[in-house]
Amino acid sequence: KETEWDVTAEDPEYHYNAIMDAMKLAKECLPKIDAIGGSATGTISPDNEATWCDIFPNVKPEVYKEKVVNIFKRIAKDLAGDVPLKVINDGEVTALAAVQKIKHGNVMGISMGSSEGAGYANADGNLMGWISELCYVKLDLNPKAPTDPWSKGSHRGLSHLYLGQRGATKLSAKGGVDVPDNYKFPHPDMCTIKHEHHAQCLKMIQKAMADPEKEAEVRKIYETCGVYLGYALAQYSEFYSIDHVMILGRVSKGAGGDIMLETAKKVLKEEFPQYAHIEFHTADDHFKGVGQCIAAAALPTIA
Repeated sequence: KETEWDVTAEDPEYHYNAIMDAMKLAKECLPKIDAIGGSATGTISPDNEATWCDIFPNVKPEVYKEKVVNIFKRIAKDLAGDVPLKVINDGEVTALAAVQKIKHGNVMGISMGSSEGAGYANADGNLMGWISELCYVKLDLNPKAPTDPWSKGSHRGLSHLYLGQRGATKLSAKGGVDVPDNYKFPHPDMCTIKHEHHAQCLKMIQKAMADPEKEAEVRKIYETCGVYLGYALAQYSEFYSIDHVMILGRVSKGAGGDIMLETAKKVLKEEFPQYAHIEFHTADDHFKGVGQCIAAAALPTIA
């Protein structure tokens, strides 16, 4: 089950309760909890601490240190006692989900959700020992590219503005989707760190995609996202040996997601033939939405 919450909230207890409430729903479906695995954006320490985690961007530094750094350990203990716990970066979990699903190495896993969660597993199917965090890679070198709200406009053209839901939502009005005025990029409401408007806008895009009268225009949104993805994979391939890529996340759901992947393949074949060997993989819509969770659940070591 996907849960939406306000990442801009300043009170760490709000975040604690939002996560805990979702975890309790899972607990109700289990006979018992033997271990807990999870993933999060940013830098997670070997001891499961949220060293720097941008899902808590407005928590004041002194409060972050006291209440957020150990939030995952507190949640685990309060939910299930002293069971094994393992939390890692969400992009790395995407790579592991890809390895589990396709049984191959040299895999780039990209989850196109609220943001971009991307990671890489080598030929042996193992992580590299560092955090890729490709959502902050500069993808668009256009000096007029969209600014990144997390850096308060200091950076432009970052990857998550193209390979997460913002890549699609910023095109909604141009793609013929009927959206409120404040959902039309670059309205100020669409240029903040809040994800809620983008999540609702993406739902409108997906609904319009299912309308035969609008499909011809709306599909151009997904074709454009496919161009973003193709060029991004070519850039990532300068640093990683990629034979397979698995695409997850809500942006990839439905017929629009299929169009996006076909376009990305075409970009590689025509523009970057040296990378045309990359095989694309995806999953059913349920796994696209929660595949990271499934992979994360397998992270802890149970004695």
